[in-house]
Amino acid sequence: MSVRLLTVRLIKHGRYILRSYCHREIHANILEPNPLRTRSKRGFPLPSSSAAANATRNAPQPQARSAPSPVSVLPRNGVPSSGSGLFRIGQQARKLFIDNILSRVTTNYSEELRKRATRKLFYGDSAPFFALIGVSLATGSGVLSKEDELEGVCWEIREAASRLQNAWNKDEISETLNSNFTIDDLEVGAPIAKGCAAVVYAANFKKGQKESSELGSDPEVPPAPSAVPTAASASTVWRHELMTPLQNMSRFVHNFGGSVDNILSYSQPSAASDFVGAMRREQELETERESEPAGVSPAMSPRLAGKLESSIDAYPLALKMMFNYDIQSNALSILRAMYKETVPARQRRMNTAAEEWERLLQNQTLVLPPHPNIVCMFGFFCDEVRNFPDGHLLYPIAQPQRINPQGYGRNMSLYLLMKRYDHSLRGLLDTQELSTRTRILLLAQMLEAVTHLSRHGVAHRDLKSDNVLIELQDDKSPVLVLSDFGCCLADKVHGLRLPYVSHDVDKGGNAALMAPEIFNTMPGPFAVLNYGKADLWACGALAYEIFGMRNPFYSCSGGLAHERGELTYSLRNSDYKQEQLPPMSDACPPLLQQLVYSILNPSPSKRVSPDIAANVVQLFLWAPSNWLKAGGMPNSSEILQWLLSLTTKIMCEGRPQLHPAAAGQRAYVEYLLICSFLARARLRRIRGALNWIQNVVAP
Repeated sequence: MSVRLLTVRLIKHGRYILRSYCHREIHANILEPNPLRTRSKRGFPLPSSSAAANATRNAPQPQARSAPSPVSVLPRNGVPSSGSGLFRIGQQARKLFIDNILSRVTTNYSEELRKRATRKLFYGDSAPFFALIGVSLATGSGVLSKEDELEGVCWEIREAASRLQNAWNKDEISETLNSNFTIDDLEVGAPIAKGCAAVVYAANFKKGQKESSELGSDPEVPPAPSAVPTAASASTVWRHELMTPLQNMSRFVHNFGGSVDNILSYSQPSAASDFVGAMRREQELETERESEPAGVSPAMSPRLAGKLESSIDAYPLALKMMFNYDIQSNALSILRAMYKETVPARQRRMNTAAEEWERLLQNQTLVLPPHPNIVCMFGFFCDEVRNFPDGHLLYPIAQPQRINPQGYGRNMSLYLLMKRYDHSLRGLLDTQELSTRTRILLLAQMLEAVTHLSRHGVAHRDLKSDNVLIELQDDKSPVLVLSDFGCCLADKVHGLRLPYVSHDVDKGGNAALMAPEIFNTMPGPFAVLNYGKADLWACGALAYEIFGMRNPFYSCSGGLAHERGELTYSLRNSDYKQEQLPPMSDACPPLLQQLVYSILNPSPSKRVSPDIAANVVQLFLWAPSNWLKAGGMPNSSEILQWLLSLTTKIMCEGRPQLHPAAAGQRAYVEYLLICSFLARARLRRIRGALNWIQNVVAP
């Protein structure tokens, strides 16, 4: 018989055994003089009223004497019971059993609990007895298993890595934003990017105008970007960032007010031909400019265009203005309609309306903690729409009528203040040649970001290369962050399982990169949209783009592809088979190829979890090479030693005050990845990733 079963039986039947020996009620006063009340509490039948009266008359009258000693135990009839010796033996046995349990408790809290439980236990209250056994089993010597000890060390590693990560994520801008902050406190520069629902401008605090004035003192540098640039300069500098009408015809119609008839006459093949021709003519002009002799006007030199592009460095911030067509021009209504955009914001109480809205949604909406691979959004505020540079060209329909008489926008909208990034993922892949290691680091950062979202119950639901931003670093790997949370799911009530009762429920943004389990779900009384692995599936599709291949779920059946003779057709996420996935390029290691194929499995039950997928890439980057070979499964002690070595590495070399001057051998992005991995490290999850690797590499 096990010790646990013996303990349960002793506790269950001990009270009854002790009652039969001591002839008293444990919960009652040991000097209880009324035998009838004690008898009724024990469950014995009470005598009739006449019998009770006779017992009272026949009972001997007590004589006047001194009060009995508190330690004396009088039986019911005043005569010492023959079982009092057995009671003392049972009491001593119970005391020995309790001392045996209590001797295994060593912590200060358990010591206090032992004293309190001892006092209550000997007066008949054994309620703390169960809690005491649980504490002793958890902290007593010889009871704690080795696996629990290792997990305890992992907890310490997670705490240390989390503190370091919080130090990295700390910024001064979000702490200084308050209710008095308005659009007038910012200097708005040139536009960076535009989508169907918002436009992004370079920005800086007005106290930083000194740097831009010094920049404009150069005679060859044109005026500050806050001025409206000419059409030629705008097309030259911002062409790789701004979205052309050909990239999305529906957005072109929405923002420029075109009709269906105009779109039919302005067909994609003819537009593509015009666009290709314009690009060819522009290249010819640049060739002619380079061949011209000295003395050409500086305004036409390519070097000046480079200086104009470098002048954006004077604007370290990005200001995102949402388009408001149908929401009332008051802050509370705007926040209620656009609250998803503010999920990653660090400063959330910048005005009174925001505080009121936070109180309304604190029990319904999740807030995403800061993370190195989530966009750094300092705060948000509501203010009136201003006449920003190039607004009449980029979004004339979204402007209010006080600015554009033909506009349909409202006078007030939501502004998001963020850190300015250098590229989108699509722009980086199109303009730079990346090494295999850099591509692997980009994939690892994307998986870490999705894992962070999944751990906190948030789903992005609109992952695509345009919504992934890149921060470039000098001679180091770029930092990747996820942005644009306008379609996210951050529901505290339902989590990642959203009831889908009708078509009115929004499934998300990009339908081409929507996971099969989301795309194929039909509404019904018991239908549920499970987003637990939906963002991970989109990461698998983007992995093709990261490693230099075409996204298999994007088609190129017209436009530029038709003009260049590059017609391709895509897989449909609704009915594709896993064997239909195209092979990845040789730039992707075989182990990561198998990981991408597993991520893109149409069945979510056969798909790896985001945490396991991120661990596989982290192990591929930092783990000993023999762990990635067949039969190289390490034990728990070896895994813990490896985790401790990584912790020592980042604690000694990755401190904020030591970066970047003393970083030396390793790039900053590698410290971010290792710290993100250690902040969620668990032995069970790491072994799960190692088991997956062993199943893949097994012969």
